[in-house]
Amino acid sequence: MALRNGKCTNYGLCVKADTHEAQSIADGADFVCQECKRPLVGVGASAGGGKPNHARTAIIAVVLLLLIGGGVAYVLSRGKQPPNSSTSTAGGAGAPVLRLAGSSTIGAELGPALAEGWLATKGAPNIHREPGADPVETRVSGVSGGQAMSVEVKAHGSATAFSSLAGGSADIGMASRKITPGEAAELQSKGLGDLTANVNERVLGLDGVAVIVNDANPADTMTKDEVAAVFSGAATGREWHVYARDDKSGTYDTFKDRVLGSRPLVGTAKRFEDSRVLAAAVSQDRNGIGFIGLPYAVGVKVLAISEKGTTPLVPNPMTIRTESYALSRRLYLYVPETAKPEARDFARFALSPAGQDIVEKNGFIGQKIEIIPPSSDPKPMPSSERLSVDFRFRTGSSTLDTKAVDDIGRVAAIMNAQFSGRGMILVGFADNTGTAAGNLALSKGRAEAVAEQMRRHGITPTLVTGFGQELPVADNRTPEGREKNRRVEVWLGK
Repeated sequence: MALRNGKCTNYGLCVKADTHEAQSIADGADFVCQECKRPLVGVGASAGGGKPNHARTAIIAVVLLLLIGGGVAYVLSRGKQPPNSSTSTAGGAGAPVLRLAGSSTIGAELGPALAEGWLATKGAPNIHREPGADPVETRVSGVSGGQAMSVEVKAHGSATAFSSLAGGSADIGMASRKITPGEAAELQSKGLGDLTANVNERVLGLDGVAVIVNDANPADTMTKDEVAAVFSGAATGREWHVYARDDKSGTYDTFKDRVLGSRPLVGTAKRFEDSRVLAAAVSQDRNGIGFIGLPYAVGVKVLAISEKGTTPLVPNPMTIRTESYALSRRLYLYVPETAKPEARDFARFALSPAGQDIVEKNGFIGQKIEIIPPSSDPKPMPSSERLSVDFRFRTGSSTLDTKAVDDIGRVAAIMNAQFSGRGMILVGFADNTGTAAGNLALSKGRAEAVAEQMRRHGITPTLVTGFGQELPVADNRTPEGREKNRRVEVWLGK
C-alpha cells in the first residue's frame, strides 16, 4: 500500500505537532493529523509512489522564490539565531510592532490570545496566527490602517523574559514567577528602570501549580512535605514516575521554591518544555506524577495539597483568587520604564475587563471581584460574605504590593456599582514571627492601611480589625507561607 508522510503544524494545540512526530497516511485517505485532524504538511519521500504531495511542492516553490530573491543569506542566518533573537520568526512582512518573551505558561496560548485581542482594538481585520521557527514561538498578525501589524510571542521560559529584556530582544517580559533581586538589579543597571515598581510590574492573572497523577491513582490529597519526598526521590512505599518542567520554566521555579526547597529533583525525572505534553505523559502512566499550570491539567487527577496547620485545598477559581491554595502563584508582565508606547498600551489592555476575560477564557484566574460561596470558604464568618480578594503587602512592610494597589480600585468599583448599601469589614492577619501581642497590632495596622486607601475612594469601612497570627492560610515555617499569612481579608455585612 502506498503511503504519504507528513507532520502536523498545529503547534500548541496538538501533541503530535509539538513532538514533531511524522505520520504515515495511506494513499487515498484524508491527509490530516491522526490526533487533531488538521491538514498535514508533507515531508520526506512517500512509500510506493502515490499522488503528488501538493503541500511539499508549494513549500519547494516558496524556497525557490526566496533563493531567487536573494534570500539565501536570510535563510542561513535564521539557523544561527538564538531563541531570544528579535529576528522575525514567522511569515508576514516587516519587524513585529511588539515582542513578548518569557513564560511558556503564559506564552503558549494566553499570550497569543491577548495579542489577538489587542490587535482587534486597533481595528485590524483578518487577525491570524503563524507558527514560528520553534514550536513555542508564534506570530499574531493583522492589518491596521493599511499597514501590517504583528506581535511576536516567544515562550522559552520565565528566565528568558529577563534575559530577553536585558538583551533588547523583547519589549515585554512574561513570567510565571516574580523577578529576582539579581535580575531586577541587572535590568536597572542597563537603564530599564526599577522592574519591581508598580507601574512596571503588572500582575496579569493568577494560576495554581497543580500536582497531577494518573486518573487510576487512588490518592486524592498530599501534604507539601509528601510531595517534596516524591519529587526528590525520598518517598517509599510505592513506585513513582516523576515528570517535571524544564529548568527555564517559571512553573519549575515556583515548584522548586515552594515545595523542594534545598532538595534536588530526583535524577530520573523526565523533563518537559511544554505542560501539555507533560500532562499527556502522566495520563498514560499509572505511576506518573507531575506538576503543571492548572489550565493544562487535562485528562489527569488534580490533588488537594495541604501545609502544616492548614486545610487541604484543591486549586480552583476561589482558592487561587484569594491565593489561599498552597501553590497558587501570580502571572506577571514586566514592562521597562523605557518601553515603547505600544508595550504600555498592551499591558493596559491585558489588565482591562476585556483582557481579563481573555485570561479567564484561557483557563487562568482573572482578577475580577466577586462573593465567595460559603461552600468554598473553609472559615465562613456568620452574617457576612467574603469578597474574592486578599490584600497583601511588600515584604517586611505595611505597603501594599503590586497586585493590591490595582485591587484597591477593583474593590472600590464593585462596592460603588453593586454593594453600595452594604458595610465593609476589613480583617487583618499576621504571621507568627514575634509576640502574639505584636502580631495583633501588626494585623490591625495592615487593615487600617487598606481602610485608608478605601476612604480615598469614598468608601468608609464599618469595621477595621485584626486577628493577629490566628487562622493561617499557609505554613509559617517558610518565607512564602509567612508572606501569604500577612494579609487583609474583605467581608461584607449582609
